[in-house]
Amino acid sequence: MAVTIKQIAELANVSRGTVDKVLNHRPGVKAETKAKVLQIAKELNYRPNFLGKALVQSKVPTKLGVILTPDYNPFIQATLKGIHQASEEFAPFGLEVSVKMLTTLEPAELVNLLTDMGSDGYDGIAVFPIDDGQVKTKINQLVDQGIVIITFNSQIDGIRDLCFLGQDHIKGGAVAAGLMGHLLPEGGELGIIISSNNLSCHQCRLEGFRRKLEQAYPKLRIVEVQENQDRKEEAFRITLEYCNKYPDLKGIYITGGGIGGVGRALDIAEKAGRLNVICHDLVPDTITLLQNKTVDFAIGQSATQQGYQLVKILFDYIIKRQKPDTHHIKIPISIVTEDTVDCFEE
Repeated sequence: MAVTIKQIAELANVSRGTVDKVLNHRPGVKAETKAKVLQIAKELNYRPNFLGKALVQSKVPTKLGVILTPDYNPFIQATLKGIHQASEEFAPFGLEVSVKMLTTLEPAELVNLLTDMGSDGYDGIAVFPIDDGQVKTKINQLVDQGIVIITFNSQIDGIRDLCFLGQDHIKGGAVAAGLMGHLLPEGGELGIIISSNNLSCHQCRLEGFRRKLEQAYPKLRIVEVQENQDRKEEAFRITLEYCNKYPDLKGIYITGGGIGGVGRALDIAEKAGRLNVICHDLVPDTITLLQNKTVDFAIGQSATQQGYQLVKILFDYIIKRQKPDTHHIKIPISIVTEDTVDCFEE
């Protein structure tokens, strides 16, 4: 039989109101009383009846928003799949999930979207943040309004978000450098394509890549870094430019979207399979290029699962009153090859 608040109150010799305060993390209870109530609840394996509460609340929908980077990056399509899965699962609890898509990676556009959401009655927002002072200020203003903010994929300092969901991107870059080092033990020249200098996840990947080369593979040398904004056509242009400008180029590392453009450029330059290529995210282009040996390794980050978790974390906190155990909820790093590509789902 399920344990009730009344039973906990009787065993703790306190009022039901006191137990309700403790279990819902509200102030006004002495520390020793709080500890006693929590211990009794734990021993009795108490579980709150969030289902009943949520069904009552469902008469007034809980509005959640998710802000994603431009959808020309296939990674975003996989993220959307997870968001839609969670939206359908939690819809009976009165959850309304709205997805807004940036068209650029410019801070001003993100600030405008956040401002609109702040005026439209959203209870929680998951945002892929751009590392910019105005973005940080706007996010903190929304927190002050009582809107629950979580960030994902790209972590930045100076904001008061509930939590961050994403990989350790410095480690991800270091993993890429280690793989490149194994592929090119004799060293050589490398070209880098970074998604955006405004997104900390790509800055961190580049930093981790550089650090690892300096520490373990000094014979590998980065000759140039260019930004492609996750655009396939820009990755195509940059790759051809690298091939023409650096005839002794040994490898390419791309930190974000656009791997299909890299593959097409290497075909034209007749260097597919001759240059070593490492990328991130298991999108359809990556799978094809792994299978035809144009890409040597892909580093995955479970985009579909990330999308699902964004909605679930907000649901758990706003409806179930369950705070994440840690600020940084880490997404595992997976290394995908042509032989293991069927074992992973992005």
